[in-house]
Amino acid sequence: MRRLSTGTGYVALALLALTLLIGPANLLLRRRNPVSGYLRRDVGAWTAVASVVHVIFSLKVHGSGQFRDFLDYFVADGSALRNSLGLGNWTGLAGLLIVALLLALSSDGALRKLKAKNWKRLQRLNYALFALVVVHAFFYGVLLRLTSPYTILLGIGVVAVVVGQGVGIWLYRRRSSRRAAETAGTVGAEAAR
Repeated sequence: MRRLSTGTGYVALALLALTLLIGPANLLLRRRNPVSGYLRRDVGAWTAVASVVHVIFSLKVHGSGQFRDFLDYFVADGSALRNSLGLGNWTGLAGLLIVALLLALSSDGALRKLKAKNWKRLQRLNYALFALVVVHAFFYGVLLRLTSPYTILLGIGVVAVVVGQGVGIWLYRRRSSRRAAETAGTVGAEAAR
């Protein structure tokens, strides 16, 4: 059961990393990079499913699996758990709430209702979600198991996302400055006529 808990967590992490790499890959391959793409939304939906399955298995591994014992993961003797397990659970809960919100927003209807700018602003919670997942893994002691394949997967995922996002930002800025220069050149040429 512990392997299923850990495995589903890392499947969710890999899917989340993929959602964050689709945009930079589109820029790198000079493809259209829409505000909302079906591939990114589908991968995001599977991220949410894997996250919920991870939580279900984790509740079985770390407790009785009964919903009534849910608060024991976060509170003891009337105060919030501040040890590694408690902080891991708090970051996991925050991540679960964000992924549920993102799933709820991942529809054409939500995009129409919120309009592209506001919808995209909320979808950028993906970056916070990724950071929370990394912190969640840290509190669960991933760094104590440096030779674990899961730790290696986490490291590869973090490096891939950071490098991918860096490349994506660089390409986006480079193309934006080229477009601005072309526009300024066109306007200047028309004014000279």
